[in-house]
Amino acid sequence: MTRLWLLGSMVLLGACGAQRVGPDAQGVMVEPGPCGRGLVVVESDYQSSNVSLLDFGGNVLSASLASSSTEGSGFGVALSGDVVPAASLELGPSIALIDRYPAGVLRFIDLATAHLAAELSVGTGFRANPQDYLALDEHKAYVARYESNPNAGRQEWDGGGDVLIVDPTVPAITGRIDLAEAMAGEAAGFSPHPARLVRAEGRVFALLASYADVYTNGGTSSRVVELDPKTDSIVSSLVLDGLRGCDALALSPDESELAVACTGDDLSHPVSKVDHSGIVLLSLSADLTVSKTFPAHTWGEDPVGFSLDYVSSGVLLFGTLGHLDESGAVPDTLWRLDTRSGQSDAVLHSERSPFTLGAVRCVATCGACFAADAERLGGSVLRFEVDSAGALSAPTAIVAEARVGLPPRYLSVF
Repeated sequence: MTRLWLLGSMVLLGACGAQRVGPDAQGVMVEPGPCGRGLVVVESDYQSSNVSLLDFGGNVLSASLASSSTEGSGFGVALSGDVVPAASLELGPSIALIDRYPAGVLRFIDLATAHLAAELSVGTGFRANPQDYLALDEHKAYVARYESNPNAGRQEWDGGGDVLIVDPTVPAITGRIDLAEAMAGEAAGFSPHPARLVRAEGRVFALLASYADVYTNGGTSSRVVELDPKTDSIVSSLVLDGLRGCDALALSPDESELAVACTGDDLSHPVSKVDHSGIVLLSLSADLTVSKTFPAHTWGEDPVGFSLDYVSSGVLLFGTLGHLDESGAVPDTLWRLDTRSGQSDAVLHSERSPFTLGAVRCVATCGACFAADAERLGGSVLRFEVDSAGALSAPTAIVAEARVGLPPRYLSVF
């Protein structure tokens, strides 16, 4: 399971275990615009999940495209509470939902009918904990599998710590890219732990969190690996010296730069730490290079969170994680960072508790940013208007699904 799941579990309310009434599934037919068709919202209490769709104006397109009450799973297992959408824009008639741990299943939901169109287990005999899905063309996609298999060799494609190659039209596994090469020179006991995938101008990049196989042993410097989608091989690997636990990745609007967010050392430690946490910018020149680094202590005593995105070229939106200490709760904070000047401003704080501000997502061409908030209005999506200078308005809170009322955690675009 990911560290975010562990952190969220620490702040669950007692009501999480209550019996849930499933919402009625509702499909959508919407034409794509300059930013896509809309926003995918995954709501979860870490036991069950619901997936809603919004348009970029904040209107609800579907209160429930899929949920843990969805029927028709060939694996006989309902959608779990550890579900995320693909991080990159999806353009096809269905969207991929990644049921991470322990399921290890991709579920493809038809947008028009809200039916389960297909599903594919990517576990291959172990708890692979898939983290991201990147569609390359109609017949090919990549899947980042976070965990490595200590008992590999018992069945096909069961190595883990890799990028799995799948044909979503079958669906079937067709190959894998072993990422062990990217850990060359590292001490034994550390694995790639690929967390995110992105494509830019025909190039594909994978962000490797690079954690120890035994998580209590901590991490080492994270890495970004370039992959060749024609040969399904590693082109190059860049070590992000001094930055650990990097598991958020964003592509600039002009596709010339990557921004990486790193949470740093083990977040289960009772004392908040910012060591090895920060944001790094990578130039997508011929050779991937570090252009600028912002250490987490720039914003105080808390580490950078699990999500970031470009408000516009040169402007980032991201969060820092609050914590609990003897004096009480220190809230999460959402920040706006001008990467050219280094000027940063606090946009808002979580209302009461840490670990309640979730993913952020911006659609620069359409002048809006969104943030998942598990507290406001009982759980809502915050929508910010963005002006031509990349400034953010006061947010509007949107409740995407009210019948069940699971809090929003993750956002993506379709």
